[in-house]
This record gives sequence, C-alpha cells and structure tokens, in this order.
Amino acid sequence: MLERDLTFLYSGDARHFVGEDDGPPFLSIVGGTLIDGTGAAPRENPGLLLHDGVISHATADTSGPKPRVVDAKGRWIVPGLFDLHTHLTFYLPGGFHAEDDVLNALRTLKFLEYYQRIGVTTVFEVASRNNVGFSLKRGQRMGFVGGARLFVSGPAITVSGGHPTEFQPYEDSAFAVVGDGPWEMRKLVREAVRNGADFIKVLPPLTREELEAVVDEAHAWKLRVTSHVGGIQDLSRSSGMRSVAAGVDSVHHLYPYSEDDPALLRRMAVEGIPVIPTLAYHLREVSGSAHISNRWLETNIGHDRESVLATFRTMREAGLIFGVGTESNPLDMLRIGEVYAAELKALMESGLSPAEVIQAATLHSAEVMGMADDGGSIEDGKWADVLILDEDPLNDITALVRPAVVIQAGKIVYTDTSGE
Repeated sequence: MLERDLTFLYSGDARHFVGEDDGPPFLSIVGGTLIDGTGAAPRENPGLLLHDGVISHATADTSGPKPRVVDAKGRWIVPGLFDLHTHLTFYLPGGFHAEDDVLNALRTLKFLEYYQRIGVTTVFEVASRNNVGFSLKRGQRMGFVGGARLFVSGPAITVSGGHPTEFQPYEDSAFAVVGDGPWEMRKLVREAVRNGADFIKVLPPLTREELEAVVDEAHAWKLRVTSHVGGIQDLSRSSGMRSVAAGVDSVHHLYPYSEDDPALLRRMAVEGIPVIPTLAYHLREVSGSAHISNRWLETNIGHDRESVLATFRTMREAGLIFGVGTESNPLDMLRIGEVYAAELKALMESGLSPAEVIQAATLHSAEVMGMADDGGSIEDGKWADVLILDEDPLNDITALVRPAVVIQAGKIVYTDTSGE
C-alpha cells in the first residue's frame, strides 16, 4: 500500500475535526446490531469505545474519565460512508454565475456539512477548482472547519484539448492543469505534490508515455493515480488500455474502455485495479440528462444504457472491486442524500447484494484509495467514523443515508431531530 504522511505540514491529522460534540473524550456505544463493513455477518454489538479519534472494542476503564454513552438498542451500527468521485468546487466562473474562489470555498464548506449529515464522512474531490481544494483540506486538518473528511487531487492533469477544457475553451481551465509530453507531466505531478495533493487524477486523452510518466512520478512521491477512462475525448477507446498498461491505481466510469473490454477488464481484475463506476450518473447521462446528447454518445463512442450495464456486469463477473462515487457537483448539494442513495440502489439493482453495496461504500472504498488501515470498517485502531441507523440497511439500502446519529473522528457531528 502506498502511504504518504505529510500531516506535519498542516498542524493536524485526519483523525481530528471540528464537530458539534464538546463532551467527554470517550464515547461508548452500547446495544444495537453491528454491520462492521468487512463483509462479516451482522452481529450483536459487543460494545464500542471511541477515544482520540479511533475505535476500540475494549471496555472503558472505570477509574478514568467516564464515557458518554450512546444507546443504540434496536438500531443498526455501520461505518461512515465514502464518496470517491465528487466535484464539490465545480462551478464555472464568469457570466451570470460569476463567483470567485472565496465564495466557492464557502459554498463547498456547506456542501461538506451536507455530506456529513447523510453519513458520508470521507469525501474525495477528483479535480478541484484552482487551489480551493488544497486550502480547504489544510484548513480542515488545522481544525478551522468541519464537514466530511476531505481529500483532494487539486486540479486534474490533462493535455491540450483534453477533458475538461471543453467547458472553458478560450481560457485556462479552473479545474485542470495542462501539459504535453512526459516531462511536462512529471512537472505537473511535482507541483501537485508541492501544493498538498492527496492523490493524482488524470483525464484523457493522455498518451501511454504521458501516463507512465505521471504514474512513475506520483509513485515516487507515494501518491496514488486515478484515471478517468473514456468519454468524448476518447473517441479511439484507448484510454482504458493505456491507463492499465501505465499502472494506474484505480479507474473511474463505465464508458467503453477499449476495443476488447472483456479482456481488458479481466486483466484489471488480475492486476488488482479497482473501479469507481459512477453507475447512477451514467444511467442519468444516457437518458438524456447530460450536457452531451445521448444520441451523440451512442453514435460516437458506443455509450448507451445497455453498454453501461454490460460493462458493469462484465466487471462484476471478472471479480473487480468497486468503490462508491457519485459524480456530485454543487447543483446536487441540497439533494446529496438522494444522489448518493441513487448510486447505492443502482449498484444493487445491477447485481450487488445489500451487504456488497455496504462494503463498496465503506471498506472497499477505503481499499481503493489505500486507506484500509485507517478507515472503512469498524475495527480496532481505525477512524472512529460510525453511523447509527433506525432502519436495517440490509432491508432498505437507502437507510444508509438517513442516519439517526453521525459520529466522525469520535465526535457526534450530527443527530437527526426530525422526529422530535
């Protein structure tokens, strides 16, 4: 697993966050049914002690500080959720919707709070606006602001004419940095490292040589590389093969990956390259809700509802690991629970069991980003990110986004009072 710890730069670490709870340093969760995220069968909660931002199954020392007791009797206990594909800051500058980076950051902070309320305690932004993502992440680690735990790529890396430059064709993109050739790619990775990137995001159509340079440089800095595969800048359907050959650590989306998708997907399974499918987004996209017509997508890159579902089925049959990502953007802020639930339902309706969906949203997502030692499941020594639910998520997967209590880094950060 790639590990990179530069938290000393930020005067804090990912365990500690501003939250609502200023009570005792210990939380004890008693009662309830535990679904720990590892894939183990649900079981009676043995008693959880949360202290200093991490989880313990030990009983609190009665001679020390008295814990605050959280009663979960008749409820379900699950790990905090992940969203591995967000665009929190993706709000185009200029025109009627003009906004500067300060306003963008303020709205993004509110977005992180909305995420927290639906039980998503860890969020990855894949392509941040300018330096907004870097600054928000630093401010969060220093304890200035709260919300869901944020990890950022900063602006994604692309080439001249690559995605997402089509959104701002006559000026420099606010969401990507552009380079051409292997040495320019290395420089862009080094600049991202300097700015505090947690991982590197690449967008097509990079050549294999450019991708290899990105991967080699990022891995030298112990950063993971995640690749957007396919789409309107990949008419040759080659970005999947190039990304896999270059050794990226994960891939995003369900566009056609290559001219022989089944063979490539089997290779990905053998090499352990996981996928963030953004399935619900694609199902909306091919129904005509995208900025590109579904007819164009079908005619030019063979992207339609059947191809999306077929690609997902082939991935599942090949044994690929899935993480959960929504492709959310600022327009989704007020309905982020609905957007996240749509992804969970799409995964289940396409063949995953409720238990597999829970694992995808928790431990498997942590594994995708190299964080399984830190979070994603309710196990000793991991982040104390815990949700308490009033409903059984194995009966209704959308119960995951309606938590009664959200605990992040050992602090109660949200309590549902709607029933009071």
